[in-house]
Amino acid sequence: MQWMNEGADWLLHETCTADASQPELLAALGAGLAGASARTMVGYAEGSDYARAAAMTVCGAIAAAGGDAVLVPDCTPVELGAASGAGECGMILFADETRLRLYARGLLPVTAEQERLLHQGGIWQRRTEYGSITDGAALRMLYPAQLAARLPAAMTVTPEISTGSKRLYALLSRTLPQAQRGRRRRALSVQLSADGRQASVYTEEDGWLFHEKLLMMVTQHKLSRGEDAALPYWAAHIAEQMAERSGGRILRYAARSDGSDTEARALAAAQGWTLDGTLLLAEVLRIHAEEEPSLHAWADRLPPVYTVRRLLHKAENTDAAAGCGTFMQTQKTPDGLRAWDSRGQALLCPSASGRSVAMLVEAATMEAAQEIAGDIADAVRRADN
Repeated sequence: MQWMNEGADWLLHETCTADASQPELLAALGAGLAGASARTMVGYAEGSDYARAAAMTVCGAIAAAGGDAVLVPDCTPVELGAASGAGECGMILFADETRLRLYARGLLPVTAEQERLLHQGGIWQRRTEYGSITDGAALRMLYPAQLAARLPAAMTVTPEISTGSKRLYALLSRTLPQAQRGRRRRALSVQLSADGRQASVYTEEDGWLFHEKLLMMVTQHKLSRGEDAALPYWAAHIAEQMAERSGGRILRYAARSDGSDTEARALAAAQGWTLDGTLLLAEVLRIHAEEEPSLHAWADRLPPVYTVRRLLHKAENTDAAAGCGTFMQTQKTPDGLRAWDSRGQALLCPSASGRSVAMLVEAATMEAAQEIAGDIADAVRRADN
């Protein structure tokens, strides 16, 4: 079985996708999950015959390979994330109408060790003991309770939710009834990704505040109170600047952990809002209602940061690190190559095929970010020649 990074989600490094159109691949995947985790939570999207059939096939393969599966019907990834801790599930698989997504407990990225075990577990062996399949439908109730617990007692805005997931829209409509009945409150337009993992908000007074900025705003709030915050490695490194002026720490977790970020992963699962856009929204609404009357003023206190993203094509044997090392300091990380100088820094993430590199650059000015991106692209092109 060949595993690939999802091209559309290159920055988040959250999912492994298999070409699961053939039953034998679903069976191999189930066997791999049984080897990677004693118990796996398997969920599928509402209204998709393919998703339901794929999830059930994988559950059967997990049980046949000696593992335990918890099957959660008609759900979203964020509901599985909330339920996986209570269900003591080390791995999560979510099936929708087009693809399968794999996560570790709490919607954390799959670790390098889990991915290795997934590959090894794909070989069928004769079993004398079989696992089990548990009905986990009731576990869906954990998510709205978790979300409601994070919301403010009194709303200061009226959230207007927009998302591609009918189930997520219905769930939030039930969880935010007071906000929808509010009078004389500013409208807060909320855009949620269909899987619920990312959130952006808009008001006429403040304009758009996108997902990455919301992450930094909540991070700043936590640090200002002396709390630690766990962030994915791709999130803006201005967080470290904010931590230097506070009593808190920034812990980074990798997309494919090598085991060195255990503390960061545990904190990320506990805080939730870096892994789940709806929990991030709840944190923003609570802090806005209780402590930050102006979203604009709150966002303006962040250190300036501008980002540039590009996909660089290269020859399979080209060493991007060698090219960047001629003019920037470099460091290899589980997520790729980190390069930096006085202007800013970049993260270079190689594709599974080795023929392209996803580049994320951040700097204090857009001019500096674009200059760094151009210099790295030129270095990769020279290395190709």
